[in-house]
Amino acid sequence: MANSQATTATQAVAPPPANNQTETAGGLLGALTPITLMVVAFYFLMIRPQQKREAKMQELMSSLKRGDKVVTVAGIIGVVHKIVGEKELSLEVVDGTRLRMLKSSVTQVLERNSELGNADVDAEEKTAPAVSRAKSPVTVKTGKFGPRMKKAK
Repeated sequence: MANSQATTATQAVAPPPANNQTETAGGLLGALTPITLMVVAFYFLMIRPQQKREAKMQELMSSLKRGDKVVTVAGIIGVVHKIVGEKELSLEVVDGTRLRMLKSSVTQVLERNSELGNADVDAEEKTAPAVSRAKSPVTVKTGKFGPRMKKAK
């Protein structure tokens, strides 16, 4: 009798094999769904916007031409004097002062094809008042350990 009761209990506890296979497939699908959603969200929130920014920068670098007023990564504002090769350009910062830079250092184009001579002078600089050159009440002397300030008498 003990054997028949053990056999009956085992049969009652064990699920049928066909049902077990469908539960495993459903469990696997349930486990992969959140991971798949996270990958899709990661793509649309991080990867795709970065690709758009890179494409925009590539278009900006390829459209640079002589006379464009630009801003570099370092904050230098100047006018493109000459395109030197595929990846370099010559930037005129002040009359006669030219810097050779990579095109990838340009972050923004302020004006397209501005005049080379007038690009550095803004309207504010034309109307700015002259700075007074009066004697300062503080003098700076360079000593053994660096600059020292001393009040003028």
